[in-house]
Amino acid sequence: MVRMMIVLLAIIMAAMAGTAGAAGAAASPTPRPVSQQDWEFLIKAHQGSLAEIEAGLAVRRKADDQDGKVGQAVRELGEQLIVDHMRLDRLIQQVAGEVGVKLPDEPSAAQRRQLEEVMALEGAEFDRAWIDMEIASHRHGVTLVRQQVENSSDPRIRKLAFAVEQVVRAHLDMFLHLQEPPVPSPSES
Repeated sequence: MVRMMIVLLAIIMAAMAGTAGAAGAAASPTPRPVSQQDWEFLIKAHQGSLAEIEAGLAVRRKADDQDGKVGQAVRELGEQLIVDHMRLDRLIQQVAGEVGVKLPDEPSAAQRRQLEEVMALEGAEFDRAWIDMEIASHRHGVTLVRQQVENSSDPRIRKLAFAVEQVVRAHLDMFLHLQEPPVPSPSES
């Protein structure tokens, strides 16, 4: 009887171990560590997207209705930032989850401070300062993602960096175009 209980216990334990092994095999594999550069990129890209979403939301509240075409363009670009960076951030979070990188919940302190400084301005002054802030931010972003595309050790992160680069370059082009003085029409000259 005792011998039979030992055999039964051994069978149950083996079955439990087999079930645990099967459950472990069905679960996603343990993320492999990423390089320091890849880790930092995911953090900075996420914080950058959070900062750009906040900047877009700030424009909803602050863009100058009296600033004509610039005010309207600023509002439109603000909305574009929200849409594009929310989409990018979902990709960033997905890749970070796959590789086991924990992301912060908010932009960096420097990003928050910079936006607060611009938010303290009013009217056309706000619009122009916001455009200047976005140009500087997106120029820095282009440099960051280009380095990542060229040097990432993880193909998922390299692919993500390439996608981020396309959006950041497109935004930079839009901001630079907005900063250019308007060309007078033939009837105005």
